[in-house]
Amino acid sequence: MPLPRIIFDTSAINALEDGGFSSEPLMKALDCGFEVILTAMSAEEIISNKSPERREALLFRFGRLLSSSLCLWPPHEIVRLQIESHHTNPAQFQWKRYDVRARDYERAIPVRDFDDDVCVQQRKEQFAVQEKFARMWKGLRPHLDAILVKDPSKRPTSFRAAVEIAVRNGGVLWAFGQALYEHVSGSKPAEAEIRAFMDICPPFRAACYALVMAWYTGSLRAPDGSPTAGRNDLLMATYLPYCDRFVTADWAQATEFREIATEANIPCEVVPFKDFDSGFAVAQCHDKGPGSGL
Repeated sequence: MPLPRIIFDTSAINALEDGGFSSEPLMKALDCGFEVILTAMSAEEIISNKSPERREALLFRFGRLLSSSLCLWPPHEIVRLQIESHHTNPAQFQWKRYDVRARDYERAIPVRDFDDDVCVQQRKEQFAVQEKFARMWKGLRPHLDAILVKDPSKRPTSFRAAVEIAVRNGGVLWAFGQALYEHVSGSKPAEAEIRAFMDICPPFRAACYALVMAWYTGSLRAPDGSPTAGRNDLLMATYLPYCDRFVTADWAQATEFREIATEANIPCEVVPFKDFDSGFAVAQCHDKGPGSGL
């Protein structure tokens, strides 16, 4: 029977490192009880850490996990590979057949095949793309507010309500999908075609629903002070179909990923790191109970 596949968000890798020696039982449990999958996006976030000492500690932790696991390409590369494969031969398309393993990252991280200049540049790029992403959705808000001020009751108050709007004929879910597909393939599919592609390609579907979440939290929902997932955290939704459990120490990401997984029909359990970690602590206590010999 295959082991459960688990993906750790960057925040969960940070939490493992912060646990220090107390994280060792969990590290050992991961080694024998799960198929751990790491992500290139986490590697890029770790490399961009401004503290050389913290960066090295996280890279060492990442490398330990990587010694018995594999790494997946960044979300945009996974989406590109899936679209290209479908566009080239739609009749034979099966999303699980395409190799999304990032072997370049698997080789580069353990040997530190990059220098401080690369880390500095990666940090600049991370800030730039995240700022651009947030600015794009914020810039759309005044236009939507001008429409909704005429009938405030039409403003959705939940992600599910936003999805109901997004999946209508001509809705933004299909528009996001069409834009992504056209960007890669050079041709814009009809709405019916993009609906069909979403049905058979869960990573692409998850990415599109993540954009709907960004549209809802960044442009549409009435501001209430609640924390929201940023660009990187949201785009990691592309990884959800590749695992059975996605573990994160980020509250906003966990909350939004559960909703994305539900609405996009992705069978992945999103687990807060503290719950995942405490589950092992409880198991260890049971092992040390009366008669255990420990």
